[in-house]
Amino acid sequence: MGIRSKFITIIAVLSLLATLAIGYTSYMLSRQSAIAEAKSKGEIIFNYIQASSKFFSKFQYPLIMEQFDDPDIFLPELMSKFVVNRMEYEIFEETLDGYHFKQATIDPLWPDNKADAEEEQLITYFRDHPGDQLKEGVMDKNGNKFFYTAKPITINKEFCLTCHGDPADAPADQRDIYGVENGYNWVMNDTVGTSIVYISISKALANAKQSAIKIFSVGLGCLLVTIICIWIFLDRAVVAPIIQLSESAKDISIGKNLCDSIHTDTNDEIGGLANSIDRMRISVNKLLKRTCPGKDDTK
Repeated sequence: MGIRSKFITIIAVLSLLATLAIGYTSYMLSRQSAIAEAKSKGEIIFNYIQASSKFFSKFQYPLIMEQFDDPDIFLPELMSKFVVNRMEYEIFEETLDGYHFKQATIDPLWPDNKADAEEEQLITYFRDHPGDQLKEGVMDKNGNKFFYTAKPITINKEFCLTCHGDPADAPADQRDIYGVENGYNWVMNDTVGTSIVYISISKALANAKQSAIKIFSVGLGCLLVTIICIWIFLDRAVVAPIIQLSESAKDISIGKNLCDSIHTDTNDEIGGLANSIDRMRISVNKLLKRTCPGKDDTK
């Protein structure tokens, strides 16, 4: 492999690695940006849900209970914080694609709230770490990637057990609607589920990947153009002159063309080498005591 090929190979490898690094860094920065944006949106949604829950518990529920003297009356849309939160978010979700809120529980009244395997792991985590009130991360669901924000659902108010304690104590209307098999026998201070907001980041990650590929492609194109330019420059400014000087030195070594001056217009290292070889030609010519008619070999 010649010096030109070695130089081009080194430049190509280093430039390719740099281009890959830039593309990968671009993807990771875009990914972090997408996750940060999803996290911010998740916090906003949770603040809204918590505000709605606090309003229900502090104002709405006491007023509603004052209107009904019969303990067997149960109107889920008015008397259940879980139902109110779920139905409010279902309306909210109609105008937002890629957002989902779930009150996942291991043993729910409402079947749709049944926790899946990943959500059960989150519930177990909150049970094992009672001091943690927030867990975030990226999760794969149905082939899509979501950033999730999860908080524990812990029974910390007595009125929660009115509907979720002993099924015999639950309102008759509730037993008629939901039955008595699931969603009961909860106890105080137990973590029974997790409120979780899912925000899709699949599109953002796909865009980040496409952007990284574009950056890599542009970098690769610039690399190819640069290599071609360097190849042409080396061929004309370095390799060709060196080959010519090598042939001249070879001729001098066998006493050939000793009267032909070696000339170059460049003042760089190639020019210095040419002058040195020309001085060697003159010295060899003098050593052999030859005369070059019409030429001055004194330098």
